[in-house]
Amino acid sequence: MGKSIALASPTGRAAQRLSEMTGQEAKTIHRLLEFDPKSMKFKRDPENPIPADAIAIDEASMLDLFLANSLVKAVALDAQLLLVGDTDQLPSVGPGAVLQDLIASQQIPVVRLTQVFRQAQTSQIVSNAHRINQGQLPRLEPVSNDPQSDCLWLGAPEPEHGVQAIRDLITDLIPNVGFDPASDVQVLCPMTRGEVGTRNLNTVLQHLINPPSADKAEIGRGGMTLRVGDRVIQKVNDYNREVFNGDLGMITVIDLDEQDVTVQFAERSVIYDYADLNEITLAWAVTIHKAQGSEYPVVILPIYMQHYLMLSRNLIYTGLTRARKLAILVGPQKAIALAVRQVKAQQRYTLLDHRLNPVT
Repeated sequence: MGKSIALASPTGRAAQRLSEMTGQEAKTIHRLLEFDPKSMKFKRDPENPIPADAIAIDEASMLDLFLANSLVKAVALDAQLLLVGDTDQLPSVGPGAVLQDLIASQQIPVVRLTQVFRQAQTSQIVSNAHRINQGQLPRLEPVSNDPQSDCLWLGAPEPEHGVQAIRDLITDLIPNVGFDPASDVQVLCPMTRGEVGTRNLNTVLQHLINPPSADKAEIGRGGMTLRVGDRVIQKVNDYNREVFNGDLGMITVIDLDEQDVTVQFAERSVIYDYADLNEITLAWAVTIHKAQGSEYPVVILPIYMQHYLMLSRNLIYTGLTRARKLAILVGPQKAIALAVRQVKAQQRYTLLDHRLNPVT
């Protein structure tokens, strides 16, 4: 159509994936809007709109009201905005339910993709995601040395059994089926606390995947050890360093003399002073909420009654759909069934769809 196109996504990982899929440059929405740390405002606004005829935003379910407001203001009046997202995923971390409200308003054209193509004919990940959405139990193949499916289940009954089961998966099954635990596997948990929460599992996984070594510098911070080779996640938006909540990276250098740590985020190296290390934490295991907008070759999902407060259909659906090639659910059937059964679509009082409707 001869239109200039801009591509963006709420997170760095999602933007990277969008770029891989389209073969064109994709940015985070913050970068597309050109955030200025000095003024703490976006340079792109109604007077200085985004220079594109068509703007496509992926992972739009993650858009909160504030970012969506800034984005829409910066779209030129003669440009088109395409939002692509999945309303069955977890809602945005920030306030609002922008994508759901826009659809509910019936004021914008909506296209729903319901037919499953290609990989889905053979992928149990895709067919189980559809089953979960319909409130049906996923069809899971028990873990064995010769798995036939890309969606497996290891029924370790108690959380302590689950920790050992994850150890065994990392040391035995994952390498045997051709994946590298250090780069291909992501453990996704409903919560940070408990034996199968991210805090405990990060300690366990760090010792398994990136153990102490004489040739790897390390530093202790806040009851946690950070070591060269560790996978870490950014916990807050840092506009000066241009790294944002949820960005995953790897520690490449710990300079004990200069007292700083270098983390590689995709193509960018970012240096943290020791004083700023509270911005990052280990990411061998992360919460499902933090994984929104990301995909991983292999996902391990511990699902236990210990985390019953968080278990819900959209949580397990979001976790499962982060896996590209292999998903392994760990935990008793009772907890998995509870997660599928619980529909916790928390009501968010936003008024957005009401305001979008013309006054009658």
